[in-house]
Amino acid sequence: MSVRLRAAFVVIAAALAVGGMALAQRGGAQRGGAQRGEESDSGDAEAAIEVRRGADLTPEDQIAEGQRILSNGQGLSTRIQGMLDQARREHDMVRVNCLDDKLTQVNAHLRTLGDRVASLQESVRLGDEARRNHEYTVVTVLGQNLVQLDRDASGCVGQDLYETGTTRVVTTIAPGTPDIDPTNVQAVPTETVPFIPPPASGAI
Repeated sequence: MSVRLRAAFVVIAAALAVGGMALAQRGGAQRGGAQRGEESDSGDAEAAIEVRRGADLTPEDQIAEGQRILSNGQGLSTRIQGMLDQARREHDMVRVNCLDDKLTQVNAHLRTLGDRVASLQESVRLGDEARRNHEYTVVTVLGQNLVQLDRDASGCVGQDLYETGTTRVVTTIAPGTPDIDPTNVQAVPTETVPFIPPPASGAI
């Protein structure tokens, strides 16, 4: 084989190698870009779930959801009040204090929630979309707080958790201990002093 022919083969082989590497890199970049695109799309989808969930609801659906949250909150208040009454009958002051605190918070949320639902209804009537979405967001946050208060109320523990039962004292006497009653104290006899009379006269 001539020198010229060998040189031509070398050039062709080098060109094929470079082309193959370029294709491999381009394919890897495309696959990597596709994977990154899929991950980005997944993250964006998860982040936008709550936004779409509220935006997909019609104004009527938002009002119905707000009324449902308000009704659930009223039922929660009634249930905690029943638990509080039972704790008071049992004189369980630890549980009474815990449930009374949760009931106060629930009722405060209900007052705010009632105002927000009414404002939501008004914004729907006026066709104010920005205000409607804002009021609906506040209503859903209040609903989440009520769910947490429900869990907290269920976690209120009573004084029975701190009761250790009747205390019992056990005394152990070591072997060889004298059998003496420490409460039996014997009286010490008084000693008599002999009386010596004085001499009858001064004479010796």
